[in-house]
Amino acid sequence: LPIWRAFAVASRSLHRLDEVAVAHEGVRSARSLFAVRSVDLAVFGSQTRYRLTAGSSTVETAPHVPIQIDGPPPPHHVVRLLEVAGGPVGQLTMVATRPGGWSANDQHRLAAFADALAAALHDAATHSALRDLHDKSMYESSHDPLTRLLNRDALLARGHELLRACAPEQPVALLLLDMDNFKAVNDTLGHLAGDELLQRTAARLAEDIDPAELVARLGGDEFALLMTDLPGDGGDGLEAASAVALRRARSLTAMLAAPTEVAGVTLSAEVSAGVVVATAGPVGLIELLRRADIALYQAKESGVRTMAYQIGRDDTSTDRLALAAELQGALASDDQLTLVLQPAVDLPTGAPIGVEALIRWHHPRRGLLTPVHFVRAVEASDLLGQFTRYVLDRALAVAAELAKAGMELPVSVNLSPRSLLDPHLPADLAELLRRHRVPAEHLTLEITETVVLSPLRITDQVLHSLRSLGVRFAVDDFGTGYSSLTFLTRIAVDELKVDRTFVAKMGESKETAAIVRAVVDLGRRLGMRVVAEGVETAEQRAALVSLGCDAGQGFHFGKAVAEDEVVAEIIRLKKAVRPVRAVPRADQAG
Repeated sequence: LPIWRAFAVASRSLHRLDEVAVAHEGVRSARSLFAVRSVDLAVFGSQTRYRLTAGSSTVETAPHVPIQIDGPPPPHHVVRLLEVAGGPVGQLTMVATRPGGWSANDQHRLAAFADALAAALHDAATHSALRDLHDKSMYESSHDPLTRLLNRDALLARGHELLRACAPEQPVALLLLDMDNFKAVNDTLGHLAGDELLQRTAARLAEDIDPAELVARLGGDEFALLMTDLPGDGGDGLEAASAVALRRARSLTAMLAAPTEVAGVTLSAEVSAGVVVATAGPVGLIELLRRADIALYQAKESGVRTMAYQIGRDDTSTDRLALAAELQGALASDDQLTLVLQPAVDLPTGAPIGVEALIRWHHPRRGLLTPVHFVRAVEASDLLGQFTRYVLDRALAVAAELAKAGMELPVSVNLSPRSLLDPHLPADLAELLRRHRVPAEHLTLEITETVVLSPLRITDQVLHSLRSLGVRFAVDDFGTGYSSLTFLTRIAVDELKVDRTFVAKMGESKETAAIVRAVVDLGRRLGMRVVAEGVETAEQRAALVSLGCDAGQGFHFGKAVAEDEVVAEIIRLKKAVRPVRAVPRADQAG
């Protein structure tokens, strides 16, 4: 009984997740359980040999070199092949202390121990392979495959963490680097030469960065460098920080311009740089990128290598400030901010199945403004929460009006990614649904794929709180963002909306048609409705139906109408129902 208890303890001690730990424990346990002088364990997967000799407590490690031995082993040697499910994982060789064969009990204990050791080695190898696969996947998801620098997504995520770790008044800088005449290199020497030049440029940057800097390839011939260790404390210190950042940009452009040989040709990679310096507290990384891009554009326009961002030359910024101030008055007015409703229809029949609420601003001085003219100003202001609730309130009023007319159709509303940072939104939306007496499933919130870039936990919390209300989610402009498939794993989605650019080109481009078909097939497999945006012709409708697309919206069915015209428009669409016959796809024929 004590022997089997010792065997049980030894078997449990093999439960490790590391091959070296398993092997060391295995040879030590073998020598303590059996009457042997030495133990030799060969692990086939790692081609490693572990040996514990007589009188020694140290496990020796050496490469395992397979040797073919003809005939039986020497008299004192016991050799046991270690197998799992018929596959060999190693070999255990022991030198007995006494001559002669082993007893039946010895054989049983050896068989059981060998099985336990084989299983432990197999589990350790599996865990190691999974760990390596996970590490490789994590690396590839955060690094540019060509240059091995961080990619845009990783810059946003890690840069956000660095900014949050800084004191609010700490100066930070972002340098945006763009290679001049890179297209000429591609056109003259070919894309392989262009790739080689990008790799050499990336290698030079990687060798030159400091520990407090973050470098990434944004895409194409653009690189970014984030600096968080600048002098100053935010006040007059920005002047000193700006001087340091500009010197850094000039040194980088000079370093990168040093001649290098690409495809047998000596080239000088001239680079322009846009520099922005700000305090870490009030400015996010996306805004830093935007400002640096403006400075880069101004550098190229001025014919200089480096240019610092100046808010006075940022027309977009000053215009946004004016629009944000004017928006406050618009929210207090009854007639400036209104909705137009774009119906969505069942593509095979043409029957209306919902409406999308689109905001319009009847500006007293600028005229009629669509979201493209003011939504960035709204998102950058403190009025986003109030604006979002205003749109939701009016959209739910439309849903209630449709229900009153006997048309219980869902209403879709676009939601800004920044709204998902508002922890009060779910409760406020629940109150609006209650006030308008609209079932939650009659509201669809359209979210863009850029939501997946947010590393903040609050985003997931708000998403799941909204989902728990019973509202539906749609992915707007699906396929145009950074992480389409990743997005679908973050929140349960009911609807995919195919971007209008794909619909417009699908008739003339086989590649675009293949993308639309893939999205439709994906939606079908995941149980999601697929809505095509921008359907403008009968040919587009028929082609989408032939692909199995569920729904569509666009001028082919009707233009967006005002809030007081939506009931009449839905009645018109119902009367105008004209089923279309789908042309069978080649893979559906027969």
